[in-house]
Amino acid sequence: MPSSLTASEQRIVDAVDRDGLVSAARRLVRIQSDGGRESEAQVAVAELMEELGLEVDRWEIDLREVERHEAASWEIDRGHALGVVGTLPGHSPGGRSLVLNGHVDVVPAGDPLTWSHPPYAGVVEDGRLYGRGSLDMKGPLMAGLFALHAIRRAGIELAGHALLQSVVGEEDGGIGTLASILRGHAGDAAIVLEPTRMVVAPVQSGCINVRVVVPGRAAHGAIRTEGVSALEKLHVIHRAVIALEEARNEPYRGEPLYRPYPTPFPICLGTVHGGSWASSVPDRVSVEGRVGVLPGETMTAARAAFEHAVAEASANDDFLRDHPPVIEWWGGRFYPVDTPVDAEVVTTVATALQDVTGENPPYEGVPFGADAGLFAHVAQIPAVLFGAGDIRRAHGPNEYIDIDELVDMSRVLAVAVARFCGTR
Repeated sequence: MPSSLTASEQRIVDAVDRDGLVSAARRLVRIQSDGGRESEAQVAVAELMEELGLEVDRWEIDLREVERHEAASWEIDRGHALGVVGTLPGHSPGGRSLVLNGHVDVVPAGDPLTWSHPPYAGVVEDGRLYGRGSLDMKGPLMAGLFALHAIRRAGIELAGHALLQSVVGEEDGGIGTLASILRGHAGDAAIVLEPTRMVVAPVQSGCINVRVVVPGRAAHGAIRTEGVSALEKLHVIHRAVIALEEARNEPYRGEPLYRPYPTPFPICLGTVHGGSWASSVPDRVSVEGRVGVLPGETMTAARAAFEHAVAEASANDDFLRDHPPVIEWWGGRFYPVDTPVDAEVVTTVATALQDVTGENPPYEGVPFGADAGLFAHVAQIPAVLFGAGDIRRAHGPNEYIDIDELVDMSRVLAVAVARFCGTR
């Protein structure tokens, strides 16, 4: 290991339990936690925290109360949800506290026949852990847990508290992280354990969900030209949306923070529904998608830009001019994050990464929404994203994470926690 690590930091790095980390990650992957069914996974995380010596707060989230908060958003109607936060306590009055944040909810696995291994088997093969959630983000969550365990195992006492938030509902808007913050589980800064390819990410795109209902005029398919196809009018709107996406992203292309992503703030229309009969001209088509929110941009401004583009396209169309589409903003939304690269939590993670691995990667932004925005906008503390794995492997079949990278992530986090919180 590089000599820039102190003797106590070297003990912490050496104390990361590789086998325990892999075993815990496999245990979580084997629990199916999609569609709002997160409680079994949360119970398992709480048990692991207790086994490893953390002080654990496990509570029933008052969903109705949290949903009344102005920052609340969700797409899954849950009847039950658990909050879980483990704390490695600090021992010096006034010591700085650091939050590690990860989620147990996952997106559906889809057709299991498209997977090389069963999506919830937690198979380890060729140095990789396969399964839904292995990357996004049960593996990284366990890296955070075993980072705190390594500090304790090495006999190091922190000056300030280190907290590990295990949350629900990240994939559909962040209700679990919001609940943890409102319960008082916040600190002086936060590290969100999303997969960033082990790159330090101080900038995160925001996003908001949108639904556009495009009208038409029904007619028998045999005389289709006497009707107006909503599907054809959707093309008018889609062209305008693509042009808007190009205009919003052009100023950011070529900037170092966004170099890996040619479109860092995408607008994706992901579902299409319409028509009622194969031989009828469709009189209604609706699309749902997500609109990327720029760093420093308000949700209101992002909505206004989208609405203006749709209105302008409609005004230039003979039919849509008098029958404008209806725009609805619904479901999950994620605030953008633009933490200064010289913020202490950012530089602490970066120097820990360099000292533990010998790597000195550039800072990068990420194009996906995550819970870091809730720390910036609700808790009002600086947040950075850092984690093993590439987001390109998430939300699809054969999701996996490299075990060596996951272990390195845990080591980096352990050193970063010790440096930020201070030691006695």
